[in-house]
Amino acid sequence: MLKRLLMIAFAMAAATAAAAQTYKPAIEYQSLLNLRYYEGQGGFLVEDLQVVFPPANIGNAKLVVTEQGGAVVDTLPLRFERMEFPAFGRFRPASGNPGNVRVGRTGSFVMSVIVDGQTITSMPFTLREETNSDPFNPGKKFVRGGPFADFAYFSVVPDDPNGEVRFNWWMSLREMPGKGARVTLHLVNNGKEIAARTDPVIPSVTDWEFTKHRQISVPTLPRNHWLTLADLTKLNGEIAVVVKANGQPIKTYKTAVSGGQIQRLPRNALNFEQHAEFISPRFVDTSSGTNSQYKMYEMYWLKKQ
Repeated sequence: MLKRLLMIAFAMAAATAAAAQTYKPAIEYQSLLNLRYYEGQGGFLVEDLQVVFPPANIGNAKLVVTEQGGAVVDTLPLRFERMEFPAFGRFRPASGNPGNVRVGRTGSFVMSVIVDGQTITSMPFTLREETNSDPFNPGKKFVRGGPFADFAYFSVVPDDPNGEVRFNWWMSLREMPGKGARVTLHLVNNGKEIAARTDPVIPSVTDWEFTKHRQISVPTLPRNHWLTLADLTKLNGEIAVVVKANGQPIKTYKTAVSGGQIQRLPRNALNFEQHAEFISPRFVDTSSGTNSQYKMYEMYWLKKQ
């Protein structure tokens, strides 16, 4: 019996790995959005980039930052590691390299991951140097711009209609009416608020900060419950998450539900033609730091409107 179970498990893993090879490899997009950034130097630290649909064999891999015109600013060699999930892997800095990527100047740039000469994912971003005019605290920093303000996503365990849906997004003090602003979330369907998360988040940094795993409360009797996938898929029409600061809307992310399905962004399609801009609809949460506790999540991406 044990031998049969092992054979079945091996066959399933092999089938999953084979299926993964039918799709082009990509970097899971939030891996780039969440790179550690040093605003004082205008540089990044690469520690762990998640790969979706890694090829069976990987030769030369590197992260490259270029100017919009194509001139190379900095290059970081990468090494590949497989994961327990066959459709995923990870890139880390090549041996002997601390993972630093240096830009340090104003301009428009593109960050790309290149595998065996092919760009698998790219992300545009900007840096703008700002000088502190305070004579008692002189210095400079590089303000970062890019897609951080434009995207958010719902996350939920796959294939579980009763799974709790959580909201994940990026925000900056530059979006706020002032320091100490109290940020809340409001889920709206066709103009009517149906759920909210009113215990506030208080942003603390001027750079883009990833704010994750926020559950949203649905008002029901006899008591509220956390938003589930079934709550969303039973809706119809436009759904929006309104982010408010001190009770006033500062930005809104939108998608739609039709026929019991949350609509995807075009960039989430596995066969999206401009493949370097592909955004994976799944990721593996490795924040536990323990392989046995890694968990795969479905991602329903929303776009700022």
